[in-house]
Amino acid sequence: MSLSTSEFDPSVCFDDLLELTRPRSVMIVGASTSPGTLGHTTVVNVLEHSDFDGDVYLVNPKGGELKGKPLYKAVNDVPVEGIDVALLLIPAEAAVATLQACAAQGVRYAIVFTGGFGELGEAGRSVEADMLALARRTGMRLYGPNCAGMTMLAPRLGLTFSTEFCNDGRSGGLSRIGLVTQGGGLGRSLMQGNERGVRFSRWFSTGNELDLDSADFIHWLANDPGTDLICTVMEGIKDGSRFVAAAKAARRAGKPLVALKIGRSDFGKKAAQSHTASLAGEDVVNDAVFSQYGVIRVDDLDELLDVASLISRVGARDLQRICVYSSSGGAGVLSADKVGEAALSMATLAEDTVAEMARHAPSYAALTNPVDLTTKALVDPALARKCLTPLFADPGVDVVLYPLTSNYAASTEGIVRNMLDVARGGGKPFVPVWMSSRRGPAHDLLVQEGFAPMYSLRNTMLALQRISRYALQARDTADQDSSLAALPAAATVSLPCNEAQAKALLAEHGVRSPREAQAATADDAVKHACAIGFPVALKLVADGVLHKSEVGGVQLHLRSEEQVRDAFERIMDNALRHQISRQAIRGVLVSEMVTQGVEMLVGIHRDEVFGPVLSVGAGGVWVEVEADVARCHLPASRRVLERALDQTRVAKRLASHRGMPARDRTALVDAMQRIAALFLALGEQVQSLEVNPLVVLDDRQGVVALDAVIE
Repeated sequence: MSLSTSEFDPSVCFDDLLELTRPRSVMIVGASTSPGTLGHTTVVNVLEHSDFDGDVYLVNPKGGELKGKPLYKAVNDVPVEGIDVALLLIPAEAAVATLQACAAQGVRYAIVFTGGFGELGEAGRSVEADMLALARRTGMRLYGPNCAGMTMLAPRLGLTFSTEFCNDGRSGGLSRIGLVTQGGGLGRSLMQGNERGVRFSRWFSTGNELDLDSADFIHWLANDPGTDLICTVMEGIKDGSRFVAAAKAARRAGKPLVALKIGRSDFGKKAAQSHTASLAGEDVVNDAVFSQYGVIRVDDLDELLDVASLISRVGARDLQRICVYSSSGGAGVLSADKVGEAALSMATLAEDTVAEMARHAPSYAALTNPVDLTTKALVDPALARKCLTPLFADPGVDVVLYPLTSNYAASTEGIVRNMLDVARGGGKPFVPVWMSSRRGPAHDLLVQEGFAPMYSLRNTMLALQRISRYALQARDTADQDSSLAALPAAATVSLPCNEAQAKALLAEHGVRSPREAQAATADDAVKHACAIGFPVALKLVADGVLHKSEVGGVQLHLRSEEQVRDAFERIMDNALRHQISRQAIRGVLVSEMVTQGVEMLVGIHRDEVFGPVLSVGAGGVWVEVEADVARCHLPASRRVLERALDQTRVAKRLASHRGMPARDRTALVDAMQRIAALFLALGEQVQSLEVNPLVVLDDRQGVVALDAVIE
């Protein structure tokens, strides 16, 4: 076992998992002579259903013999030390003592199948803490607890209690897809996707992830020469930096990472807590992080299987221009509808393609896209072949989609064979969509020949959309790993207590405020207003008061000395009425009114999973109502910041439109960089920094921070 530092984040280390994934010795603690028990099935999986020629040691307090091997009564009775992997099928209350014995025996990895730990509450978390402390002290690594173990199919190795391991990989050739799931049930459901032609070659079920977590196995698969594609089902992400490092490793290795993140709703988050004691995370942040680091996010198991099957077969490529071929006019129209709904496009067929089809098709056939040869194609296989061949050769077509609406037994089988003959050498992805509820020989033929069918047009379009988006983003990721230029260390900076101090700190780092001055009295306010020039705004300056407008602390559009004096008194009265202490009140800010420009929000908060996350979007008092915000994880390159900005609706208002001037987008992105760099330089002492509104002025005029809060 060796640890390596991530090339993307020196603070993140990953185990090479060598002795776990290619063990030379395995010990099963809780081996049982009773068929049907987990302890018996695990032994059978290792000894009979695995291609494992290493040493196997069995432990059961009753002693005896099983499968020709002695049953040792205790771990310390096993006559060897330095065992690579121990499989623990023991009660939760015996976990710590058993792990202590394993550590004393020099076990390198312990897979704890047992449940009843952190997912059950505080008492279970206390036991987990003892287990983790033991692992840290001894160097033994823990897998689980509350997990279904590890399944490797090339070569076969089942370190699992699943009765289904004997069937895994038996129904056809293996693909090169790796799978990481926290739960065992959903993982098993995906493993049984081989029935529909989606075959996984490795499966890690990680459970509560007390020590080794999903990131460890994603990183291992990213470096595994036998894996081309990685899929994961995650209930929670406990360490955001490790997940990001693993996702970057997968991207750099050219291996798409497809993720189903469950626990999106409040109900789901509570369920995830009770299931694997995981932190589900703020879902909009998960979305932003996944998008930023090239993770293909799906919403359900069917989607995951569809994306995995298609991308494993055709690779990560642009699949936006779709040609629909069908013998059903209705299916063709429905397919076209779904193409449009998914913001994909119906391919425009070349004139040569249409002309070649017209040489063979009946006069009443539809030869534009969708292509409908009518029922004539059902009874004339040669016709379909002659018309399909030019479709697959058309340079304007990215993918040929074939919706099969019904199963006509031998007739449908013949059509499918004909399609496959053309598709195999056609040079274009062929995507069959099996729309009938009745399976049959034609369906099974698609599975056997490696053309796993989709089962709904909606999911088909989602898969094409997600893969195309991933492929396009992968072309443009040259600087995604570039970090922000760090500002000088800011450990000596006194954290601001109010708006004036926050804006002064921002100004020191290149984000200017409007002309303004702080006033402690009404006379001072009038003097500053006259110097700045009317109209002006007055805003309360009080330590710890974040939302001044909610306490009547903002007065705008003041056009005379009298209005300024009255506004000052009104603000002071409102502050006292809202029980703000006199010691906290520092007076008011007298500020020029900035009335032209686009109001934006730029904010950063420290997410409890991923750390610093920047938000950008529509600002001002309507920010919650507009809900027009995009996010990205920090540190980030300028290109990533611009991509986040472009995800918002308000970004369109920065361009020139109907006589309106263009706004200074460049200055806005500059400010985003400076604000992000300041936040990172301030370190862990700052939880959030928000500039709202940040007014974007006309092109080349810059931006102005009208308000700022640092917590």
